[in-house]
Formats: sequence, structure tokens, C-alpha cells
Amino acid sequence: MNKNNLLKLSNGKIMNKYHYHNKMALYLLLASGATFLGSNSFAKTETLKIQPATTIDRVSAATKHKILEEKGQSIEREAAEVEAETHKAIVALDTKDPKDAATILQTVSTKLDNLLAKNPGLNLVPARIEADVYDFDGTNKQVAHAIDKADDMLKHGKLQSARAIVSEMASEIRVTTTSIPLGTYPAAIKQIIPLIESGKINQAAVDLNGVLDTLVVTTDIMPLPVLRAEELLTAAAKLEHTDDLSQEKSRAEIQTFTDAAKDQLELAQLLGYGKKDDYKLLYQEIDALHQALFSEKSAAAWQKVKDELAQFKDRLKALEEAAERIGHPAK
Repeated sequence: MNKNNLLKLSNGKIMNKYHYHNKMALYLLLASGATFLGSNSFAKTETLKIQPATTIDRVSAATKHKILEEKGQSIEREAAEVEAETHKAIVALDTKDPKDAATILQTVSTKLDNLLAKNPGLNLVPARIEADVYDFDGTNKQVAHAIDKADDMLKHGKLQSARAIVSEMASEIRVTTTSIPLGTYPAAIKQIIPLIESGKINQAAVDLNGVLDTLVVTTDIMPLPVLRAEELLTAAAKLEHTDDLSQEKSRAEIQTFTDAAKDQLELAQLLGYGKKDDYKLLYQEIDALHQALFSEKSAAAWQKVKDELAQFKDRLKALEEAAERIGHPAK
């Protein structure tokens, strides 16, 4: 990778200038954001000041916040404390303070018992959620050119050169959830406490690290171009009922936004988030709604776009899960 394409962060880490990699702690994020084609999308409204390019640029911080808010609703405070305090117990063992370690693990065990009582039959309890944002800085044409270039390099056996190009081509939010397995974690903690009390500190430390290794980490990938397309379609829906626009002007504005949405969907496709056939029905519904604008069929047409977009996102999710299973056959 070209060193000129790297930026040095204040904490010493390296960041590629064509990506921003923003680690977001859930508790620092504000919960806000509008739902796509919500109940007020068709209400009378003033002229929208927002332009497609603005919508594309921002993706909307509110959308990211909303995603994490929805994910964060499943977090149990006690689960987060269990993970943090397990780490503290390991530190206590490493610093030869077994009494403190035993006290911490007794507290952990009590909290796990509370979690079991509150969540009977539940196997995984989310303890921590983080989001990483990777945003490819390039147009659809640039992506297509990069793909052709990488293909040519692969044909000529230049695997590492192709890898340098392909590694840049991601535009997504990765939401990573760390969960506590209630089926095994509580019993394992209970078995370690007697080891500490009997002076088997090294064995307790090894076993406690092993318990942490049983935490279950899952990652959901949400393509940014798809989120942007969703916002563009939301803006397009509002334009049909803007007070101070004529039908002709409104129709032209809606076309601008839906074209921009389709452009973002094409970008998602080029970046490998699904195949061409996965997008076909969604494109058809977006094109069809223009025939229904300013008629009694308009609301139904927008609803079809909303429903197809939801199904499209489900298809992408299924593809992601299938790829994960292929990568980890044991699952």
C-alpha cells in the first residue's frame, strides 16, 4: 500500500485516507433519525432545501445513531459489567492479588445469576456493541475501473497488487456485538473461585482467560450506499407533497432523487453487496412509482418501494449469513 495514502492518527494508529474508520462507543451516541417513508412522509411540507449530493455526503449521522440505538436496546447493563469485571479479575490475578480477584468473581457470579433469572432460556446476552465505519471515496466509474484493474492483475498472477486495490473497496457500517453465553459462562466462573481460594492462582488465571474466550462475537454489515439510497427515497417521497412546487417541478425533483438512489444501489452492487439479480425488483418498483405520482395510486406505489427495500435488505442479510457459514463451516 502506498504510504502517501496513509494518515497518522494522534494515537499513533494508521488510517487510510480513502476511508474513515470511526470507532463509536454506544453510550456516546445520541439516539435519533427518521424511519424510511414514515407516517408523515406524505404530509404537506415546505420545500426541501436538501439536495441529493448533501444526502449522499452525510449518509446521516442520525441513521448511524438509529442503527446503534436499535441494537443497543438489547444490551443488559449487568452483562456489560460482567465482561468488564471479568477483565478486572484477570488483572488482579496477574498482580498477585487473589483476594481481590475472588471478591470480584463473587460479584460477577451474583450478576450472572440475576441475568439467568431475568432471561430464562436465553442463551446469549449482549454485553457490548461497537460500530466501525468504512467509506470508499470513489464514484461508480472509479469502482468499475478498479475492479477491471484488479481482475487484470489477478490474470497476470499479481495477487498482492490486486489485494491492495480490493482491500480499499468497502463502504459499510460494521456493527459488532459481544455477548455472554449464559449456558456456560456462569458455571465456569463458579468453578474458578475455589481455585483462587485454594491458592491455584496460575490455573485460575488460565481458566479465566479461557472463559473470556467463550464470549460470542457477531458482526452485522450494513452497506452505506444502501442506507444512502434509503434516505434519498425518503426525501423523494416528501417532495410529492411539497406546497410550493408545481407537479411538473416536483416530478423532476423526485426523478433527481430516485436516480441518485439508483446510482447508490449500483455502487453497492459494484462493491459486491449482492448480485445484479438481487437488485432487479427494487429497480423495477422505483421506476414504476413515477407512473403513479399525483394519483390515488401514489401511496401504494411508495409502499411497494418501501416493502421491496425491506425485502432487499433481508436478502443481503441472508447472503451475509451464508457467507459467514461458508467461512466458518462449524457454524
